[in-house]
Amino acid sequence: MLRNVLIMASSGIVLFSKEYANAVAQPRLVGSLITAMLEFSNKASGAPVSYIQMTSVAVTVVTNDKHKVFCAMFHDTTDGASFSAFVAQELLAAFIAQHGDELGNMGHNLRDFHRFQYRILSVIRESVKPIVRKLQKQRGILKAMLVVDGAVTCATGDVDPIGVLANLQALVNSSVDMMSFSGDGVSSMTIQSGRNSCIQVSVVEGNDALVVVYKKGAQASKNTAAIEECVRALRHVCVLARTLQQNSR
Repeated sequence: MLRNVLIMASSGIVLFSKEYANAVAQPRLVGSLITAMLEFSNKASGAPVSYIQMTSVAVTVVTNDKHKVFCAMFHDTTDGASFSAFVAQELLAAFIAQHGDELGNMGHNLRDFHRFQYRILSVIRESVKPIVRKLQKQRGILKAMLVVDGAVTCATGDVDPIGVLANLQALVNSSVDMMSFSGDGVSSMTIQSGRNSCIQVSVVEGNDALVVVYKKGAQASKNTAAIEECVRALRHVCVLARTLQQNSR
C-alpha cells in the first residue's frame, strides 16, 4: 500500500507531497532528514541510500542526478524493494516530464507542483506497459500482450486485436466453466501452438489477462518463470491502482 510520495530537490526543498495514509506528518522535516541520509550515504559508500525498512513501513528512494531531484516513497514493507523502486522511478520520471523545465527555478513551494497529484493514478496504470516490455526482452519470449477490460492495452508485436479478443474470451469462458465443476478458478492456461512454441494465458485480475507466446526448448523454464514474475508485478499494479482510486474518492 502506498502511504506517501515526496519529491524533493537535492538541496532538500520539498517540491511535491501527497499523503494517502498519513505516514508523514511533516514532509519538510522528513525531506531534510532524507537529504542528510543521502549525503551521508554518498560520502560513506559512494552511493545514495535506496531503501529503508522499518517494522511496517518502508521508504524507497530513487534519484535523478541530471535534474537534481529525488523521489522518496513511503509504503508497506510487504510491497518489497524491487517493485517499490520501479513505481518510484515511474513517478519521478513522470514528474520530470511534466515539470522538468521548471526545476531549474529556485524558490518553489508545494503549490507550484500541486497538480502532479492528478497524474499519479494514471502513471501507476500506465506502468503495466514497461512491465510487459521488460518481459519481451527475455530470451525466448516471442510476443506478449496485455488485455484489460476487453481491450489490448499493450502488445510487443503486431496482433489482430479482434481475433485475439474473440478467441481469448471463448477460451477463458470454457476454462471457467470446466473448472467450476471442481469448485476452483482459472489461474493460467498453456496451449501447445506448434512444434516450436507455446501460448500461455495468465489471469491477472478479473477478466484481465496476459497472453505470451514463447519458444519451447531449453529456455522454456526460464520463460515461464519470467512470465510468472511479470504477472506478479501486474497484479501489484492492479491492487495499487485500485487502492489509490478508492482513496481518491
